Amino acid sequence: MKKIQFLIAFFGVFTFSACDKVENPYVVVPPTELNESLFPGNFEDYPWPVFTENTNTNRNILIEDYTGHTCVFCPQAADIAHQLEVDNPGRVFVASIHAGPSATGIVGFQQLEPPTYVHDFTNSVGRAYGIFFANGYGFSGNPRGTINRKVFNDFIFQSPNNWTSQTNTMLAENDLKVNVQSKINFYPTTRGAFVHTEVDVLESISDDLAVVTYFLEHSFVAPQKKQGVGDILDYNHHNVHRGNIDGLPWGRTLTDDLKDTNGNYYLDYSYQIPAQYDPSNCLIQVYVYNKTTLEILQVIEVPIVE
Repeated sequence: MKKIQFLIAFFGVFTFSACDKVENPYVVVPPTELNESLFPGNFEDYPWPVFTENTNTNRNILIEDYTGHTCVFCPQAADIAHQLEVDNPGRVFVASIHAGPSATGIVGFQQLEPPTYVHDFTNSVGRAYGIFFANGYGFSGNPRGTINRKVFNDFIFQSPNNWTSQTNTMLAENDLKVNVQSKINFYPTTRGAFVHTEVDVLESISDDLAVVTYFLEHSFVAPQKKQGVGDILDYNHHNVHRGNIDGLPWGRTLTDDLKDTNGNYYLDYSYQIPAQYDPSNCLIQVYVYNKTTLEILQVIEVPIVE
């Protein structure tokens, strides 16, 4: 994590970045769609971040683990994904999405079973993915997952048994086409997070690209069924996908109006952390994907509070 520079200093702000080696400052142009009330002061004094040249050379990997709290085989899959994350710090990230392939985006594994399974892990964005991927993508049930949504053996969705080899293959290929860096200003008094993202497209890509922002709860303890064990009442659910900060399952398309004279794209978001979540236990994953192939070209992860 690199040193962050600011145009204006302001008390009470936490600012964090997920970026790579950087040089050459660039000032983000203030947008018009931000919720200015989340800034505890005169918004004219808002400390717009300075991005510097992103010289990263590594392509990161996002494992989307489609899971369910009554799926007995899902904990084993989660262990595989988490181990890949641990073995490749800063290169491999996990998002646990509670959804299934159906017309509603929910199958039996995500449904509530009182009195033990009463926490609803689903959300509208995750359900949209379940609905979309239900046919033709290899999403046959839980657990299944994607490795940067890259196609392996004709399908995007893969069995957990393949996640390790496929992740290692992509890490070794290291086919970097897009760089991303992001900075967050967080204000505890309003629970407001301002997310600023820079996208640098390194190669000419004819297809449209888009940026997606996952809001994750890093650790959440709730019951989970596991094969051979039964009900684990204090199971630690990792990187639970709670939605997208802009509410858009397929994100924001990179259009010319988001491009600066330096050729990079700049996107800004404001988001109020819901009351039920501890900001210090929350993350935002930012990724860029190809809207035609759906493949994720780069992903980074930023804590709300470090």
